[in-house]
Amino acid sequence: MVCLEPEKKPKRVKCAKCGFENLPNANFCSGCGARIKPPQVELGRGRFEALTLLLIVGSIYLAVSLTVNAIYQVTFFAILSIISIVFGFYAAYELYRGRIGRLTILLSSLSMALGFAVTFIIFLIGLNVRGVFGPGWIIFAVAAWGLWRAIKGRS
Repeated sequence: MVCLEPEKKPKRVKCAKCGFENLPNANFCSGCGARIKPPQVELGRGRFEALTLLLIVGSIYLAVSLTVNAIYQVTFFAILSIISIVFGFYAAYELYRGRIGRLTILLSSLSMALGFAVTFIIFLIGLNVRGVFGPGWIIFAVAAWGLWRAIKGRS
């Protein structure tokens, strides 16, 4: 049987110094001998899409709660909420771009920890006050679990 599809060749790696196209597994350039940096593996936006959305939803939840709920406006809760919102949006932006490094992991972890702490404490306070609480802490718990799974899958 004859195959009509052309044979796929592995993508060559171009040397940044001289422009020579090297084999994909090369550590050094065959043209000039310069060290070749391994190509950045794109993790793909889809892998962190759920985590990105959870960070955005959590940040929006805190922002809305901060503006409408009097308990969130207590200075201590307001400061923690604002920090969580800023870190959450920044980490979501970095994850959306497909860049997950130590800073992104740190900021998303801090956003989740602060968001969880604030919403869970208010949840506990709200159990005694009718109509004050919401299950926002669940968003941050699920986001933390998603981050843990993503980090575990990376290593």
